[in-house]
Amino acid sequence: MTTAVWLTPISVRLQALRASSLVVNAFYLMLSTFVVAAAGLGFWVVVARTHDTAAVGLATTLLSVSGLLSLLGLGGFDTTFVRFLPRSEHKNDYINSGFIIVTLASAGLALALALVLPRISPQLSMLGSGWALVGFVFFTVVTSLNVLTNAVFLAYKEARYIFAINATFSAFKVMLPLVVVNGGAMGIFVLAGLAQLLGLVLSVAWMYHRFGYRFSPRLDVDALRVVRKFSVSVYFSSVLNLIPPTVLPLIIIHQLGPEPAAFYYMAFTIAGVLYTIAYASMQSVFAEGSHDETAIRAHVTKAARMIGVTLVPAALVVAALSGWLLGVFGRAYAAQAGALLQIFALSALPVAVYSALGAIFKVTKNLRGVVAMNVTYAGVILGLSFLWVPHGGLLTVGWAWALGNVAACGVGGLCLMGINNKRLGV
Repeated sequence: MTTAVWLTPISVRLQALRASSLVVNAFYLMLSTFVVAAAGLGFWVVVARTHDTAAVGLATTLLSVSGLLSLLGLGGFDTTFVRFLPRSEHKNDYINSGFIIVTLASAGLALALALVLPRISPQLSMLGSGWALVGFVFFTVVTSLNVLTNAVFLAYKEARYIFAINATFSAFKVMLPLVVVNGGAMGIFVLAGLAQLLGLVLSVAWMYHRFGYRFSPRLDVDALRVVRKFSVSVYFSSVLNLIPPTVLPLIIIHQLGPEPAAFYYMAFTIAGVLYTIAYASMQSVFAEGSHDETAIRAHVTKAARMIGVTLVPAALVVAALSGWLLGVFGRAYAAQAGALLQIFALSALPVAVYSALGAIFKVTKNLRGVVAMNVTYAGVILGLSFLWVPHGGLLTVGWAWALGNVAACGVGGLCLMGINNKRLGV
């Protein structure tokens, strides 16, 4: 009898959690990112033990640059899909318009930078080869479209499909370096790209069968006109958001060399798994708020509780076990990047607040707030890193990252207070 009394509230709470699309989608987004991150760690463990550190550093730089270009090529469509697709009466036309524009934009950006990058950094001269150039452009486009298909699933509040697809291509990614163990930096890049290609094929097939998606080479000009202002502002803020994690390896490789770039990349990859708790929760808030703007405060409160219960303990664990976690890649990684990972881990809370403010601004269409916050974020991180790295070494990147997120939260909080005070007539 006593047992039933204790179990009933727990079962009721679990049932309520399962009934909440915010919690369910946040859970699948977290699980999806954890799987991708775990597969990424497995991939890099194999690669780090079968390739020299310089090749790994160059490969991580190529992947970082390609990742940046793929996200720049999105043009804000990943965010506008989540915000406007649920209420669109012509979903196929809107999706196809996004696919066409993103493909052209990411391909153009990748081609332009691939032609210039070897001149800026001679260590990346492999991009001068014809096949390497084609591969770099092709897989950059694939990565862009993969992010865009995830946005479609999130707009439909079907994050479980993101998890299923990511789990499949992640398993494939871990297997690849076990089969192909040679190829240098470009070979590592292609292996990671092949896994992305599998994910894209699976995503499009799933959209075809689940949502009735059909491709058509047609631009929906009317739909694009409606979201133009929102897309431009969100795109600009997204660019600012994504530049620091992807440009930092270039700063490090230029000022310290390829090996410290590898140390940074592995530390940030582990921290990225931790940040997933905040990112996934607030992405779910964004999706829910796009369906019902009036409930945004309740959504943020619920997500904040999830983050408080999971993120704070996880951050402390990662900080405490930083040396052991990095030691999986080799002793040099633990020795050179252990303290850096600790700073990244303890920065998780400001990262969560920054993510929450971003979700609120996008749902409420507070474009000034989201842009101001991201200008601060990118400016502080990159500015301090550029100034500090030559004198303080790799560890200063962590302090720049922490201060940049804190400063962005401060600016975002002021913008939010200003909007609230204006509404209250203060």
